[in-house]
Amino acid sequence: MKSDFMEICKANGIFTRIIACGFELFYDKASDIYEKEYMKIADMNADDFENWIERLKSKNKFDRDNEVMLEVLTQIYYKLISIENFINKREANLHILGKKSSVCALGHGIICIDSAELEVGADYYMRFELPIFPKRIIASFGQAISEQVIKITKMHQKDTEDFDMYIANKEMENLRLKHNTKDK
Repeated sequence: MKSDFMEICKANGIFTRIIACGFELFYDKASDIYEKEYMKIADMNADDFENWIERLKSKNKFDRDNEVMLEVLTQIYYKLISIENFINKREANLHILGKKSSVCALGHGIICIDSAELEVGADYYMRFELPIFPKRIIASFGQAISEQVIKITKMHQKDTEDFDMYIANKEMENLRLKHNTKDK
């Protein structure tokens, strides 16, 4: 399956490595209503608190030992905000997307799903939680290059960085597993 995805990518001028993964993808055909949600999700992911923390980090107000603790405290802060929003019934109010599938593989700039249900050439709006710390919703637009492969055409810069970092980390994890298997 991995080699099939690679062949599809190469045939479409996309040269990337493919890594196996698994998480849910919600998607629907692209439309103007999703553009507003795309921007809303970017605003949800980049708040004033995070910007303040980043400014402090850039001014070297924290040493390396405190960065992990700071990240944990930041996540506790976000959990408290989430609980407060739940109690006050302030949900994100995201659109219900028409389709759901499991992502079975990723590459830089592509998403591969396990079921062949995409319309080749169609544009899609996608939403998913990338399994990283901290978890957050990522929204993007893409175009189906096969019934199972979507080429990402639009994703916020921070999301692209985290998406690519996730792929690189999975590649390193796979190399370590391969190396450890050889040693045994």
